[in-house]
Amino acid sequence: MTNIVGNEFDWRLEGLDFATNILSRVINHKSLGHAYLFHGPKSVGKFSLASRFAQILVTQDLYDGRINLDSPEAIAIERGEFPDVETISAGGICDDSKDDDVRSTRIRICQIRRLQRLAMLAPFQAKRRIFIIDIVDDLQVEASHALLKMLEEPPPNVLLFLLVQDIDAILPTIISRCQILPINPMPKNKLIEILERQFETDEITAEQIATFSRGCFGRAMDMLNDPSVMMLQKSVRSDIEDLLNAGINQRMDYAQSLASNWRQGRDSVLATIRIWMEWWSDQLYFLTKSEKNEASFDLKVEDILTALRAIDRTYEHLVLNVNPQLAIEVMMLEIPSVPFAKQDNIHG
Repeated sequence: MTNIVGNEFDWRLEGLDFATNILSRVINHKSLGHAYLFHGPKSVGKFSLASRFAQILVTQDLYDGRINLDSPEAIAIERGEFPDVETISAGGICDDSKDDDVRSTRIRICQIRRLQRLAMLAPFQAKRRIFIIDIVDDLQVEASHALLKMLEEPPPNVLLFLLVQDIDAILPTIISRCQILPINPMPKNKLIEILERQFETDEITAEQIATFSRGCFGRAMDMLNDPSVMMLQKSVRSDIEDLLNAGINQRMDYAQSLASNWRQGRDSVLATIRIWMEWWSDQLYFLTKSEKNEASFDLKVEDILTALRAIDRTYEHLVLNVNPQLAIEVMMLEIPSVPFAKQDNIHG
């Protein structure tokens, strides 16, 4: 058990000091809003922050202003079992028995209607009900408007945490009714230091994980705990380099091979497409910063932007269940052919 004193409270979260300092002041000053929007890239720590914020508020309410992250209530929140804290995500339950599409890639209108109903009920144990919407980018259009209505007329004793990857993809009117808190990736050197000190990771592996995770601690932990995640990164990046100057037949073979995994490995295919996006984003960074990459490519800004647009469209088409082979084949046709000369690199 501990109190928050200034910014000294240990949230037990790595790399989120900016956000936790702000929220600590919110708690200290008793200036809690009714809705918070945490935005940042995938696996940067948005859900961890929202869950920890919920733990702090609940235990502070139940323990006379003290915070106990080891309490039964805090543990129940972490496990998703506390009755006054609920996560709304794609494929979740709703009240409409006719809408049982748990495979949906977006948060459905029936889920927001269920949230609206639950929000009108009195909390069971805590002073308020807390709902974590993960992620708001995945709301169906009708669900977005239903959520907006709830934000316009917030029920008493309800707190909403909206998690967002692309803040430009959601309704501006939703943004305007929330307290906005950006969650940024941590600097590469800081992540390397944490991996080496806290997890006893060797220097080369720490460097690779920090590079491939792009400063997102959650992704770094995935790579550290599951070797297959790191293997996928290395494999896909190697494929990208091999395909940059490949002929059309080789590119079509790749598209067919990747699409063949869709039925049994949808998440893996989407993860692969995200790695394509990250690789090309890296090239834009290296080019604009005049920094050396692990390989030397004859890239132009217009080539990179063309590739990024093609990959982004492909990802969106796959999420919308467009024919996967057709979507990936079009991506392969649209990505520019780029001459390159490989050098010793991080994959080696």
